[in-house]
This record gives sequence, C-alpha cells and structure tokens, in this order.
Amino acid sequence: MPLLESVFQAVQTMFPESEYPCLNSQFKHFATEKPLSEKQLLYAAPLTRNTLVALLPMLASEAKLTLSWPPIITPDPKVLELLKLGGLTYLDRSINTPDFDIILDCCGVHSDLEASDGYIELTRSGLQYYQGIANKTCFDIDSTRVKKAETTLGTGDGLLRALEQEGFASIRDKHVLLFGFGKVGQGICRALRDKVTKITVVELFQSPNLPEKVNFIHATDTLAILSALTTTSIVVTATGVSGVIEKNYPTQPFIDSKAVLINMGAEDEYGPSFSKSRVKNNKTPINFILEEPTSMKFMDPIFTLFNECAVLLATQSWPTGIIEPPESIVSSVINNFCEAQGYKANDF
Repeated sequence: MPLLESVFQAVQTMFPESEYPCLNSQFKHFATEKPLSEKQLLYAAPLTRNTLVALLPMLASEAKLTLSWPPIITPDPKVLELLKLGGLTYLDRSINTPDFDIILDCCGVHSDLEASDGYIELTRSGLQYYQGIANKTCFDIDSTRVKKAETTLGTGDGLLRALEQEGFASIRDKHVLLFGFGKVGQGICRALRDKVTKITVVELFQSPNLPEKVNFIHATDTLAILSALTTTSIVVTATGVSGVIEKNYPTQPFIDSKAVLINMGAEDEYGPSFSKSRVKNNKTPINFILEEPTSMKFMDPIFTLFNECAVLLATQSWPTGIIEPPESIVSSVINNFCEAQGYKANDF
C-alpha cells in the first residue's frame, strides 16, 4: 500500500476530521496543487500521532521527505513503525547528511545543516540556534498568534490530562507555584485557575496582567518565593529559560520540598542540581507522557502554519534572518481554526 494511503487510513482511525479542519483543507489543496513537488524536505517535529496528521499534506504534495525528531520526546512506536514500513527515509547523521531545500526544525536540532531555500523553527528555544543565520531565511512560528492559540489552549489542557493520568484525580485543594507568565504560563494559568485553590505566578515583569484571584511574586523576591514554596503542592516552570531555578534560587529548598516539580518548557528549567527523578517525566514536559501530548484540535493550526511556511520558502523570496510568517497567512489560519472550533480570533 502506498505510504500516503496507509497514513490517510491510520489518521482516519485516530481522529475525526472535526479535530483537524485546517490540516484537512491543506491536505486537499496540496493534493491538487502539489506545491512542494520534488522538494527535498527534512521534517523534524516530535513524532507523535498528531504529527502523522501533519505529514498528510506534505505527502500529498509529493515532497521528498526525510524524517527526524528532537530528543525531547520519544517517537510514538506505532507511528514510527507505520512510516518505516511505508519506506519513509530517516535522517542518520552517522551515515550521511543529504542536501535539503527546506528544513522544518524543532528545538534548533538541525540548524547546522544546509537548507538551500531556508528554515522553519517551531519553538522559542530553538530560535537561539538561528540567531547567526546568514543569507538564509528562518520562519519563526513561535512568535505568531497561531502559536499563542496552541499554547494558551493546548498546553494547559495537556498539563491537566497528564496530572490526571499521574493519579491527581482532583487538584481542587492544591496550591500551584507557576514560574513564567508568557504564552505557556498564561495557558497553564487559564487551565488551572478554576481547578485549584491557589495559583501564585512568579515573573520578572512588575505587574503582569494576571486574572482575578491569581497571586504574584516578583522573580527577584527570593524570600517570598521560598516562603510560598513551603505551602506549595505543585511547582510548574514555564519560563523558556534553561536552568532558571538553579541559576536564581537556592536549590535545596526545592529538592527537599514536598511539592511535585514539573517542567513545561522545552529546556530543563530546573538545572543539573536536580536529578531527573526529582522532576516529573525526567525533566521533560509532563504532557509528553500522554499518547497525545497536545490535543489534535490545538495542534491543527500550528502544524498547518508550519507546513504553509514550507510552501512560502519554496515559491517566494524572503528577507534573510529570523522573520515571522506574513500576517495574511497567520490570520487565515487563526480565522479558520476559530471558526471551526468555536473560539474568538480576537482572543489571540
């Protein structure tokens, strides 16, 4: 059975089309127009069931795909087996490094490889590896409103589902100490605020726009943070800064506390002083313990934009360096997602 057909059939058994309206529309368009035909693409998103849906348009476009994935999450074995049986090529740097036209990257893992048409980076943490890029374009997905929608809605939902799987049937009586109030932190706060007794946000900004009944501690007020830690049930880091806890606070009070420690950032936000066993899921985002780390309906718009940027690189010239995708493309994706799922585009 051709790979496209087997992936299509697998996706139909995994998700209803209502979970991925944006990718479904893109799939039909790419199947007709073939905008990436013969282009050599390295697709390096985390290999989950969601990613299988994202690959449908790329396969339909007749791109020449090579697959990779970042080390932050173990590939879904069933997805990996399906794609291997279908003959999809996997990047093995120990054997060779082929030439690529476009690299769709995550966490900056492949920033050292050559891509003649340019790069697309999925994460905030990965952008640092593209800061010195010369004579090439790197589309920044993380700074877009599409990414805000995914993190605001999807990350908090994933955290709640992971806590439930870990045995927290109820968190109503819990106090959560949340480090970071960017896109990820805001999404976590939105998901938790009606589920727990108390949320305390730690941020560098003096007066972040916090929801009602959410407490605030300035990130430089170490004594207040350590005091809050004594009554905290769950500590969540979502700053996007590697080792932020170890670099800024005494580590022993965190290690010795009764609180469950959770990292929701792409990097290890606790630091080397914390053993992997002390932080849930070995310091990687706790929602990665789930078969579906972020629900398909929240990944739908971000993967649609990820794929669309490949077409932009293949068909047009762009300024060099790190740039955001055109607002017209971003707005189109956001509007389609919100219309299909019942959200307000102005919220993002």
